[in-house]
Amino acid sequence: MQGSDPTGDNSTLRLPMRPPRERVLTKRTAERSPEAPARVCQTNTADACIRAKPGPWGDLEYSTVYLEASTEQLKSAELPTYDTEWNFVGYTDEQVAKLFVTTAMPAAIRAELLDRAKWRHDTRTVTVVPSNEALLGLPPEARVAIYSVLTPWEEDPYHHEPVAIIAHSVREWLAHAELPEEIVATIEKMSYHRGKNLVFADTPLVLRMVQTEEARLKIRKALSRTPTLMVKLCLTPQSDIAAIAEYWGGSTISRDIEPFLEAVAENGTASVDLIHLLPPTPRRVVYTFPGPEFGRTGYYPDCHWTSLNFRNAEPLERLADPLLATAYVLDNYSKVQGAYHYGDVIFLMDGPSGNAVHSCVYLADDLVFTKNGRGPTQPWVVMKLDDVVTYYGMFYSPQIACYRHNG
Repeated sequence: MQGSDPTGDNSTLRLPMRPPRERVLTKRTAERSPEAPARVCQTNTADACIRAKPGPWGDLEYSTVYLEASTEQLKSAELPTYDTEWNFVGYTDEQVAKLFVTTAMPAAIRAELLDRAKWRHDTRTVTVVPSNEALLGLPPEARVAIYSVLTPWEEDPYHHEPVAIIAHSVREWLAHAELPEEIVATIEKMSYHRGKNLVFADTPLVLRMVQTEEARLKIRKALSRTPTLMVKLCLTPQSDIAAIAEYWGGSTISRDIEPFLEAVAENGTASVDLIHLLPPTPRRVVYTFPGPEFGRTGYYPDCHWTSLNFRNAEPLERLADPLLATAYVLDNYSKVQGAYHYGDVIFLMDGPSGNAVHSCVYLADDLVFTKNGRGPTQPWVVMKLDDVVTYYGMFYSPQIACYRHNG
């Protein structure tokens, strides 16, 4: 992909005060986490190893694995509720009723949903609590119609931020999760498409289907599954070690990796994990979930903290603050066009608001380093840039802007 320039000059960049889709976790939650999360990986057997396009980065190959949040993390992250609530913010009773009347569904389900005696109200919200039977019997088209109305509001957290099933199918995504067939079949039945993404928003329902906290934690663990690309650099005695070392070591912080790569290549055909090629900060965090030490300031790292600390030997905590992060970009980066370079920060800009709603770091070919959310159950991963754009296309109409460090 090539960079584009939808936002004008460098001074127009602004990061939202509270990035949408990236929840703020309180200091209290962070302090309750008893230990750092473990790295939990599950291999995706459906995808073979893929070779990247040739380039100055060397001969790269990658495959997909799934990361899962640790049990300790999940215990420390409070769920808003185990109840299914549809909160129609700013809607009148008549508007909610019209939605149910005009959406195709079985008559019995419509009659239940239109029973206003069961609705709850506050000053600006109408809350409908559907039964398990209504949820399970809702046709796919009706689910999409109703859930798309619920999407904009944080008061509907499960619909506002549904679980993204980044796999060819639900069963591939859950292949190693060892969940009961009834749970897998329910998730499969109730998943729906938002744009190009397959998503699932009925977490409370499947949690109510089991009786113990242990079983609920197992489901939550499975629903936290996040794909990442495990990338390796393949070396042979014929590899251009000097050029590869310059690509990975010359454009970020000063680090001479040529002797290491030469030693590996001299042993014949061998591979080097991407971790050994990255600067110190991403090297420490890639393929992991943020531990409690990251949340002690009251904010877990988001995408912008991740991108702007890529070059830093020690991460700057202040970059979790959107205003300070914006100033840091304006002081240290310039907008560029054309082919991406290693270490470039790629911002996804929301056209209507002009906010940089996401950022990631270009690595090589079409691979980027990213963290897709502020929360502790969002790990640092490697993805294809097109997949990142597709993911954020659920919420925005993202346009790409590329920024390069001035150093």
